[in-house]
Amino acid sequence: MDFIINESQLRKILLESDESKMSDDMKILYSYTKNLISKAKKSYGFNLQLLLTWGASVGGLVMPLDAFIRTGRFDLNENQQTLILIGIACTYFYDNAEVLKSIIEQIKEEGIEETFKEVLVKSKNLKTSFVNFISSLGVTGKGVFGLIAYSFLIPIITDIQDVALNNSNFDVAAGLISERLIASGFVVVSSMVLNSVVKKILERLK
Repeated sequence: MDFIINESQLRKILLESDESKMSDDMKILYSYTKNLISKAKKSYGFNLQLLLTWGASVGGLVMPLDAFIRTGRFDLNENQQTLILIGIACTYFYDNAEVLKSIIEQIKEEGIEETFKEVLVKSKNLKTSFVNFISSLGVTGKGVFGLIAYSFLIPIITDIQDVALNNSNFDVAAGLISERLIASGFVVVSSMVLNSVVKKILERLK
């Protein structure tokens, strides 16, 4: 049986449910990126502060790869894991060929180039799947990078899906979700555009 709830009831449900943690998720993604940059600076001297411009988006794409590396398949120390992950992050989010070249050279020097290539393939598969999904919604951006900017959504797709399955008022739900994400202070897309993207995701996942 379907039940119809009004906007105030939907707002109360969303604010009290697990979706209210979305702004905290953005903080976690940003903090992850910040710590990764700090470790890269400490271990290798790379100054990658500009990555923080896209902090939550970097975390959204790189954190799943961190988990992939830590499955135990790879014989890497903590510094080498950091090196590979910043190589991936700079491949997509850092517009400086010289810096990326230096990171690749360090990867080769440490003898982990093949591992880097494997993780890079994994990252490309993740990026392609995500970009194709976002593109299929009719979302456009300035090239692939414009769509990758939304990668902070990757870890919370399940939360968004839960909202889609439990609510029918996508206008209100999308607005509330967008408010949460923007309120975190770590999302660099406009509220209006994000609201539109989230609404399209909700409609697709219903």
